Amino acid sequence: MNGNGGHRSKFGSLIGVLYVGHTSCKCLIYATRNAEVLTCHESSLEPLSPQAGWVEFEPLALWATARVCLETAVQNLIILDINPHDIVAVGVCNQRETTVLWDRTTGKPLCNAIGWCDTRTSSVVGSILQRVRGKKHYLKSVCGLTVSNCFSAVKLRWMMEHVDGVQRAMDEGRAAFGTLDSWIIWMLTGGVEAGIHVTDVTNASRTMLMNLERRVWDERLCRFFRIPSNILPEIRSCSEVYGYINEGPLSGTPIASCLGDQQAALLGQMCLGAGQANCTIDEGMFVLFNTAREIIDSDHGLLSTVAFQLGPRADPHYALEGAIAHAGSSIGWLKRTLALDPVASDAMNSSASALFPDGPANTQLMASFCSAVSSPVPPYGETKTLAGGGVGQRGGVIFVPAFSGYYTPYWRYKARGMMFGITLQTTPQQILAAAHEAICHQVREVLESLAKDCPTWPRLAKLTVGGDLSEQRALVQLLSDLNGVLVERPQTSTPACLGAMLAAGLATEILSIDQFRQNCVPPIDLFSTAFNSSQRDMKFRRWKMAVDRCLNFDSVSDSDPVKLIGDGRDPDSYVRCSIPGSVFIVSSFVLIVAAQLMKQHGFA
Repeated sequence: MNGNGGHRSKFGSLIGVLYVGHTSCKCLIYATRNAEVLTCHESSLEPLSPQAGWVEFEPLALWATARVCLETAVQNLIILDINPHDIVAVGVCNQRETTVLWDRTTGKPLCNAIGWCDTRTSSVVGSILQRVRGKKHYLKSVCGLTVSNCFSAVKLRWMMEHVDGVQRAMDEGRAAFGTLDSWIIWMLTGGVEAGIHVTDVTNASRTMLMNLERRVWDERLCRFFRIPSNILPEIRSCSEVYGYINEGPLSGTPIASCLGDQQAALLGQMCLGAGQANCTIDEGMFVLFNTAREIIDSDHGLLSTVAFQLGPRADPHYALEGAIAHAGSSIGWLKRTLALDPVASDAMNSSASALFPDGPANTQLMASFCSAVSSPVPPYGETKTLAGGGVGQRGGVIFVPAFSGYYTPYWRYKARGMMFGITLQTTPQQILAAAHEAICHQVREVLESLAKDCPTWPRLAKLTVGGDLSEQRALVQLLSDLNGVLVERPQTSTPACLGAMLAAGLATEILSIDQFRQNCVPPIDLFSTAFNSSQRDMKFRRWKMAVDRCLNFDSVSDSDPVKLIGDGRDPDSYVRCSIPGSVFIVSSFVLIVAAQLMKQHGFA
């Protein structure tokens, strides 16, 4: 019974979704009949970076922001003359792997939350790899993950080893661990007073502590990382009622779904069948390939993970995942740190004339997608000055954004970003265009790994994209061109929230899969490739050569002896001091003749 006598407004039942991402937190309220967003409130999050490579969040500040987003969205409903009691459930969606550790008796965090892309744990990773003789995939058959900075168990180990009071809190049974979903749900349901300590299978599968097949915490993994199992949350499905909001305008409303953001996007874009894949392009980039009920252990750098489990009695679906640490963050870094902000309003549009080859069809394509280019498109590789004043070619620049190591398919935590091909004529547009190409080439690496891991599956011909950067039409077109696949882009910027809404609707029986597919799936934009295979392969070969140099960044340590040519002398001195080839040949011949003469005269 709701506050208006059991009768809902003209929008019917509503579902709210609280999304806690890497750079923003937002609350969206959906009309379940057609997935219309009635209101949304968003606030930015400011990750802290007290040292190079550190990315952390203050958990109480993050919770305060989430609470403001939720309450403001509800106030917006009231302004729109919609009864908040029409909200039948709330779902939670979050960035994965970010690790929170708090005191369950006081509700205070034991330290700041460590973000998913934080690299402070490199020493922990190094010591683990030393224990297992460099076998990065040592635990993969159990948890589906490779040993890497980004996963929660490694971050938790770092907290235990470096933060005062953490080990004592664990010994005394006061510590509680969770990813952001656990922290948010614990606070929503009452915190110290009545908080429920839970997580879902998608977030649990990113900790390196869950047995992927049985979907329970694995005692062997806990012993390996020396993490007490009593600090871990209870693992639930993605779609069920975990508890009820404890206070505020939505007090008593059930929390009915919880998913990691990438799995939620897979669900929201209706990639429900085996062989379907989606790619989310935000700060990082992730490609998930639905393998249905089959767990595929990748031999080519992909991760095995839970895709979703839509109910406590439902069968889980699994996925292979390619993780790319930096996509939008690399472009933001170029613009912010190097002040690469070209004159044209859109760097991709201003440089797009060189990203597409010549031809009538492609000229028409560019006219529709990149209206800034009004003159004919030049042949690929030639220079064209655009209206913005920039030079519209890539200019041979290659950018490898391995700021915090290289994830899929190499998992090299010591790799670092590099830029190649810079000349005095290199322009900001060319560098930014190279950064966009890097996004597409990294997706190709993932798709090639998929083809090798699933040789008997049909070749992936269609990729569904979402995320903030997918709103750049030219980038999505370039993704299709450099990968040779049809790209679908649903017309929504929040596919993860849509997936969390669907899961909550299923848990409360407000929605069904068929109803959602019929009424709630947004229209789709299609992008087909404009490159032929030889053009794609040529550019990809150049990319792979640059990646090889990036991966070997740490091959020479500071302690290795390095022989400098000439040791400070004239660089040509080695050449001048060496024996010329002709002298070597003649002298060798003379020595052979002399040896024969000595042998004949009895000297041998």
